[in-house]
Amino acid sequence: MTRALYITVALFVAATAYLILAVHERQTVLRQVVHHNDAWAISQAVQEVLRLENAIASDLITGETDRSNIRLRLDIVFSRLEALQQGTLRAFLEKMQSQRETSTGISAYINRLDENLENLDPQQLREEFFALDDVVSLITHLPSQAVQQSWVSVEDSLSSLQKTHRIFGVVVAVLITCWCSLLFLLLRHNRLLSAEQSHSRVLNNNLSIASQELRDKNDRLEYSAHHDHLTGLPNRLLFWKELEAALQLSSPYASDVSLLLLDLDDFKVVNDTLGHDFGDMLLQQVSNRMRSFKKKSKVMCRLGGDEFACVLVGYTVEESIEYANALSAAIAVPYDIFNRRLQIGCSIGVARPESLNNKSSELLVKQADIALYCAKASDQERVCLFESHMQTQFETRKELAEDLRGAITRCEIHVAYQVQVDVKSGEVRGVEALARWTHPTHGPIPAPLFVSIAEEIGLINDLGLLVLTQACSEATKWNEGVKIAVNISSLQLQSVDIFNVIKKIIGDVGLDPRRLELEITESVLLDRREEVFQALYHLRHFGVSVAMDDFGTGYSSLAVLRDIQFDTIKLDKSFMRDLTSDPVNQTLVKFVGELSTLLRKELIIEGIETAEQYEVVRRLGCDTAQGYLLGRPSPASHLDYLHRREPGLIFGSIA
Repeated sequence: MTRALYITVALFVAATAYLILAVHERQTVLRQVVHHNDAWAISQAVQEVLRLENAIASDLITGETDRSNIRLRLDIVFSRLEALQQGTLRAFLEKMQSQRETSTGISAYINRLDENLENLDPQQLREEFFALDDVVSLITHLPSQAVQQSWVSVEDSLSSLQKTHRIFGVVVAVLITCWCSLLFLLLRHNRLLSAEQSHSRVLNNNLSIASQELRDKNDRLEYSAHHDHLTGLPNRLLFWKELEAALQLSSPYASDVSLLLLDLDDFKVVNDTLGHDFGDMLLQQVSNRMRSFKKKSKVMCRLGGDEFACVLVGYTVEESIEYANALSAAIAVPYDIFNRRLQIGCSIGVARPESLNNKSSELLVKQADIALYCAKASDQERVCLFESHMQTQFETRKELAEDLRGAITRCEIHVAYQVQVDVKSGEVRGVEALARWTHPTHGPIPAPLFVSIAEEIGLINDLGLLVLTQACSEATKWNEGVKIAVNISSLQLQSVDIFNVIKKIIGDVGLDPRRLELEITESVLLDRREEVFQALYHLRHFGVSVAMDDFGTGYSSLAVLRDIQFDTIKLDKSFMRDLTSDPVNQTLVKFVGELSTLLRKELIIEGIETAEQYEVVRRLGCDTAQGYLLGRPSPASHLDYLHRREPGLIFGSIA
């Protein structure tokens, strides 16, 4: 299309140039046609010469001496002769020799006559008359020659003009064709442009739609990158950005910043016992409460799992603590999920920048995490504000973790034993093995502390196997009727080869499997239930008995009694508080005793510290008791009486 337009334009330019040339040639031809009137001009000059001749003849006949008429005619002839010397007439007269001689002769005669006219006598005038007659005879041939020459020129000019007109017609036809072609091309070009414009509009619309979709997709990607997909709260990435921004804006003239780290209490139990769907819905409802909390914060986000964070700006220390308590109380309100009522707690750690020059976000998060740990470790406080001594405790805990690793490697963990007594007979029913660790610097470390540390750093399996090996080895020295009870964590039971490991330890020390009792808590249901149930099945089939420890304090104890294969129930020591004065506690203990009888399980009551408690337990018909009254945890060297073949009624005096 473009090439065709270029060719058409080139034809237009060529035709236009030729038209200009043709018009110029036409003007030249027309000018030549006009010049064909030269024959008339020569004939007029001849007539004037004849009139001059007549005027001279008239003077000669009349004999007049006044020659004014001759002078007039002579002047006219002069003007005619001057016209013959210009333009095409001059070219005509000079074309042939005879014409040049005639023109020269008549010019010479007229000039001589003009000079001598006034001085001529009649005789001389007569002579001039006859001389003029000779000139006239020559000049009379010029008109006929001019006419003949004019016809030839006219014919040539007409032929040239016709040729020019034909070519002009062809050029005009070509121009018309070019115009039509150009019009066609322009119309086609316009149609193509219209089609391209329509296509461009479609493309533009599609591009606009694609751009909008891309912007929407980018917005969604940015939202997904900065928000948790389950709860819709900002995620960890956005949390760090907002925390950094809040700390950067903090100044002597700006509001203070408070960081709250939240952790849901007992969420893992809900998530693993009721299923992950329940856990997800619970997290969504918790997030909705946080999002609609009456007191607004700079940002509330989910860090992962059941951990949340909240950044406060413009709150004092007291206001931050008040905010945290209110938020914890709001989260602790029971939830209804699928017609099931759930209640969880919430522990919160609060931290604030120590100074304007120390506003590290990493340090602030670390301090809030330490405060959260203290809050979860506390039985009373759900909200804990970070204080400098907590950092010391945290560092001490890290030091203990490293030292515990070495202590387990060097077998510096020792076992203490606490007896379990048959309430009716007073005989030793069994002994519970309790891990003990004496730190070279910090002295005796509470068992719950270093056990929790072992679980955190992944040494609980090594610690448990060390205690189990020592306890089983010691039990082989006791009376064959005395059982050895050893606590085993849920993490140990989740080990793939736990059954073979325990079987090997028992075989290596030579202990009868029926004398070993493994104490577990209902937390074994939290992870890998099938593996745990299979391990318990093989252990019981091998002869090892299983005791349900801390019964009555878990999330769903009755469900545990149904799901876990066990032989003994150990009622938690919390039921011994106010046992002697609280009828409700006595009723609960009696109920558990009757339940264990119905299930054909042995019941062990923990936490017996007074004779009155022991008497109430015996009166309620319980099987076995354990507590400081009956014996504190002691090293194996203090249990010599267990080596006797007939231990007798060791605790008969209490009864």
